Amino acid sequence: MFTSTKIEIKKKGYIWYSYKLTQSMKIQRSILAYCKALVLLIAIGLTSCSGDPKERGAKEALSALVQNKKNVSVFGHVSIMNILNKLDYKHIPKANVLIGSQLLTWKKAFKLDGPMYFAVEGPYALDGTPETVYGLIDVTGEDSLLSVVQEMGYAMEKADDFKYFQENDVTFGVRKNLFIILSKKGDYDGKKAIKEAFAATEGDLSEGKTEEIIETEADAVVGVSLERIYSKEAMSMLSKAKQKELTDLVADGFTSTSLKFDNGTMTIESKNLFSDELKDRLFFKDGNGDALKGKMGSGNAYMGISGNIDMRKLEAFLKDFAPSNASMMGDAMSPDMSFMMMAAGESFMKELSGNFGFVAVGKPKEGMEFEFNAFVGLKKSDGMLAMQAKTMTMGMPQKNGAYIMDNTAIRFKKDGIYVNSITNAGKGKINLPGFADKFGENTFYAFVDFKKMDMKSFDLPKESKVLEIMESLTIDCTRDGSTLVLTAKDKSKNMLKVVSDFYYNTFKDEIDNLSMM
Repeated sequence: MFTSTKIEIKKKGYIWYSYKLTQSMKIQRSILAYCKALVLLIAIGLTSCSGDPKERGAKEALSALVQNKKNVSVFGHVSIMNILNKLDYKHIPKANVLIGSQLLTWKKAFKLDGPMYFAVEGPYALDGTPETVYGLIDVTGEDSLLSVVQEMGYAMEKADDFKYFQENDVTFGVRKNLFIILSKKGDYDGKKAIKEAFAATEGDLSEGKTEEIIETEADAVVGVSLERIYSKEAMSMLSKAKQKELTDLVADGFTSTSLKFDNGTMTIESKNLFSDELKDRLFFKDGNGDALKGKMGSGNAYMGISGNIDMRKLEAFLKDFAPSNASMMGDAMSPDMSFMMMAAGESFMKELSGNFGFVAVGKPKEGMEFEFNAFVGLKKSDGMLAMQAKTMTMGMPQKNGAYIMDNTAIRFKKDGIYVNSITNAGKGKINLPGFADKFGENTFYAFVDFKKMDMKSFDLPKESKVLEIMESLTIDCTRDGSTLVLTAKDKSKNMLKVVSDFYYNTFKDEIDNLSMM
């Protein structure tokens, strides 16, 4: 196959090109055009086949359900088989028989290798009970599902293009490759409810943040819509202007939380998928450096909590959008603290700086004196809150500028209140575990170093002795989200396997006796 090119250079400097295609090149282009047309036809055919909304799988069905059921405020998915495999249930005596036999039955009907999707619909009752809870999962086939249901003793009724069954507050239905189960409070028409659920899965799919949450890969994922979770009752307590302002702030706002079990670790990660405007209005205060660490006294810390709250923003937000919550804060605390809050009134929020910290130090062991350092920051050293605290220390003996109460020393300084155990009154700086490098820096941080604790000496209940095989715990909360990480000493196995082995070995006798009954 050749092409010939003739170039002619004219006197005026113009270059003329003429191309001569051989017959074979013309044939090649014809074949190429035919192939392109064929690929286009195949693509159109595939698109038209998969575009039928009644053919959607559980993932797309959930996406449409969230988009079209405007009261759905919580949604996500759980990978049941992933969790069971990480648990290594096949090697758990007795559990293998019980779980394995049940899975064989369920696998005939459901595609268990994929996630089970769920959605929660409001409005919510005063006790937090939702209006409806949905579960969606792919099935191996409608006939296979019906066969398993019949084996379980249920007889499904046909309605329109789906089959369904209702018992009390639970209704489930199947259409082609999609199974939906729902639970709805009170008396209701199961046929109508399941029909509406299937119809909702045929609508437009979700986009943006909702799609991002649904597509997140983890053992479990939960998404919460801020604009849908805020109840109408709470909104009705606000002025029209504040209602509009809050509506604008939470528009298209979500939180996304994922749970992952890996070798030796469990991670819960939450992302704040909402606007910078809302983040700016909330109480976040990150990037505070080492200032708070310098107020934590001395010693080797094995546990700690720190906070850097923007109290001005917190006060403003509560006043604007949750006026009833300010009094609830006092109700949730101890009687003494509640009394102090009532006595301090609005100055309580104004006088706290928002900085606080606590560390437990020493070598903890059952029977040993508890050693700690703590700090609560105040904006005013002579404010009402400080005066209330000083009133509580009146009559206490003093030593080295501190009020002494049993084994505790309390000092009032310009920037706040310092409290520490007398046995830990030495000089120096606080020594934190290497993994706790974010302590005191972000909005909230907590850690526990189980390695430094003689957990066996505490004689914990059997079910709590699992802490003996843990290494560390950290919680880090920032403007953009939060992360909790629990680490086990054994990092060669999945965290679920580590925990399941522990509980089986701990309760082996009870499990064996139960199986003999």
